[in-house]
Amino acid sequence: MTNPRLFPKKKHSEKSRPADEGHTVERWISKLGLGSRGMAREWIQEGRLSLKGGKPIGNCDQFIPGGDGDLPIFLLDGQPLLKDVPIVLGFNKPRGVVSTRSDPKGRKTPGEYLTLPEPVLRGVDVSRIMPIGRLDQASAGLLLLSNRPALLAPLLDPDRKIPRRYRVQIRPSLSRTDFETLSSGSWARDLGFFPPEVVVERENSRTTWVQMTLFEGRNREIRRMFEGNGYTVLHLIRFQFGPFCLGGLTPGKYTDLTGWFFRNGVFVLDIILDSIQNRDIIELKEGGSGMEGSLPASKGEDPEGSSTIR
Repeated sequence: MTNPRLFPKKKHSEKSRPADEGHTVERWISKLGLGSRGMAREWIQEGRLSLKGGKPIGNCDQFIPGGDGDLPIFLLDGQPLLKDVPIVLGFNKPRGVVSTRSDPKGRKTPGEYLTLPEPVLRGVDVSRIMPIGRLDQASAGLLLLSNRPALLAPLLDPDRKIPRRYRVQIRPSLSRTDFETLSSGSWARDLGFFPPEVVVERENSRTTWVQMTLFEGRNREIRRMFEGNGYTVLHLIRFQFGPFCLGGLTPGKYTDLTGWFFRNGVFVLDIILDSIQNRDIIELKEGGSGMEGSLPASKGEDPEGSSTIR
């Protein structure tokens, strides 16, 4: 039976313009696959974005008419802004790296680790690849990256209850009473969160390692639960997001997962949602290449050797 949490009913806006009337600049950039809305805002602020004919764009809310038969042509630095080949990467974020495309403070970002080899690099502007969701700077582990963030946004929808699994080390050692309170969901509910699943991995007189499964991805969920009850989080590592598990992917490395999301250029998120519902685990490994790959024919196979199902 289909899990209604993974396939919620689509919400329709009561007040929306006809599809052929046009959109704001940032909506056009996202809709045409030319970049994210955030990128559009950056390009406009830097004075780099214009329309065909050289007419500069003054702000991201500027309305640009157009429809299926008359799409606007945007220029970046005077050159036509072209649609990138879609790409999705699984990245093992090291501690200290910020989950953003660029950082004004000069801190390391995932993009600095993307030395994409052929054929992955072909047709891809690395500067347009951005994190899907976030891991805070002090946390480490699995982070999805893509130049199609709008398409992968449903994975971040709290209503879908996409599982995210973490290994967490805390100090002092977790007491029996607090473990029972945490496991009951009381700490989460007090903060307005959906209750996590909790398992003690190992412990000693000073610290405890626990495994936690979250289902909403709220801001700093784990840290807020522990820090609000007298514990310090020493290490926080996300080792699974949806069906994807770090496996042998080492910190600072990435693997190409595009073939799990696109089939002949068509986005196929349902295969990921089905994998979650079936409790499949897709273990990642380094050096995979799944650009525009096909979907797995059967359990145990993957698009281009970038992962293994078990």
